[in-house]
Amino acid sequence: MAFILAEKLTAAVENNYTMAGQLHGGRVALDTTHTNSMIDMVDSDTVKPFIIPIVGLLLGSAMMQAPKAAIVGKLVLYFGAQSFMNIFMGWIFRTHVTVAKGIPLQGGGEPLKEDLHGCPVGFALTAMQQLISFICFLILYAILYATPHKITPRRISSLKEVLSILVFGSVFAMNIALNNFSLGYISIAVNLIIRSCLPLTTFLSQQGLALGGLYPLKPCKALEISSMVAGVFCACAFTITKIRCSAGGVHQGSNQVLGCIMCIASLPCGSLNLALAGSLGEMKLSVYDTVAYMSIPAFILLIPFCLIQKPVPGLWPKVLNKETASDFEILMWTSSNAPSTFELFVLSGMFSFAYNIIQITIVHTLSPSATAFGGNFNKAALVFLTLLLPFLQVHKLPGFPCNFMIWLCVIGNIAAFGFYSYLQILQKLEKAEKEEKEQKESMLHKGEVVPYQGDYEEDEDEDGDDDEGGCY
Repeated sequence: MAFILAEKLTAAVENNYTMAGQLHGGRVALDTTHTNSMIDMVDSDTVKPFIIPIVGLLLGSAMMQAPKAAIVGKLVLYFGAQSFMNIFMGWIFRTHVTVAKGIPLQGGGEPLKEDLHGCPVGFALTAMQQLISFICFLILYAILYATPHKITPRRISSLKEVLSILVFGSVFAMNIALNNFSLGYISIAVNLIIRSCLPLTTFLSQQGLALGGLYPLKPCKALEISSMVAGVFCACAFTITKIRCSAGGVHQGSNQVLGCIMCIASLPCGSLNLALAGSLGEMKLSVYDTVAYMSIPAFILLIPFCLIQKPVPGLWPKVLNKETASDFEILMWTSSNAPSTFELFVLSGMFSFAYNIIQITIVHTLSPSATAFGGNFNKAALVFLTLLLPFLQVHKLPGFPCNFMIWLCVIGNIAAFGFYSYLQILQKLEKAEKEEKEQKESMLHKGEVVPYQGDYEEDEDEDGDDDEGGCY
């Protein structure tokens, strides 16, 4: 894919560049449109959304080199990686030009009068990502087999563990698939704001599992619940405002309500993913274990969903000559008429595998509370930064009063869930101080020497709220 992009850029440059051998007055002649083309590329709708994530990745990597800023650097790097994956998937499903106008279609179809944007294949692409991730794991396993860094997957020794992996893998797959499905119908901003409501659905899922004795019952604190409800209210207001004010836009397509429903449906799956990760205890799996044991079951689980007929957005009814189609039909049409887009699907599988490794590596070096704060904060923060920097916006904000409502809802959403995460951090610190004090008192009572424990670091396994286990 990189070679294809490089060839296109090289061709564009050569059209505006006078070769070095052509001298005028003893100086090399450069066409000024060369510089303009580079500026246009950076200012293009394809590149602009990725500027914030790339800056986050570079800044986070640089900050991690300084010991005093290492923890903040990890959070910034996590923000960059998560934002890049979110934007990349949203770009594939909704913004990317799958077929440009005027290009003849396979099978004798008439050329399109408008660009065909996106490709609504949420379930099929998720299945492809699982299969590609497994292939990437096998390649990495073979490369590291004879080295000290050899990968040794955790052995599964009982039927209970097998069932746990199947259940956990099913929830894991549906969480990502439903989220990907929604990206074909709603904008990335609406998707991110809805997904930022995960703390409330996680709390409700944990309480539901507690009623069945599968999870410890968490206390209901009015301040925490109120902050989560306020965040959800802001997310609902943002979604309604964004859809109503952007109706009829070039890239908006149709069936946005269906996209919102699927995105909301992904929240319980993401919450169960977190709750089950906490309740399984000894079944805590590393990223390599997750890929090794869950990829193929998840791939098989998603195949039937790829055959379900669904309404298709935008110009897809025109190119398919029908209002509904399955993911498999759209995928086959894309492979014939837009092979470069199909290559992006393969690339997304590689990105997904790399992202999961980066994510879990960072998560395992941070406390659960810090990770939970980062995961909840990143989604709304990306929307906020895009609003704050108008030159990075692909689509301009609607006029007053819609723009005022959008700003108000985003700020309210960030404040509400940020405050909730802050309360969680305080609660965990208080609990840690209490346990440390009780331990010291117990040791002093027994006449034992109290060892120096240094700075407190939270237990990695506490509450199982490490973030969205592989989802973006």
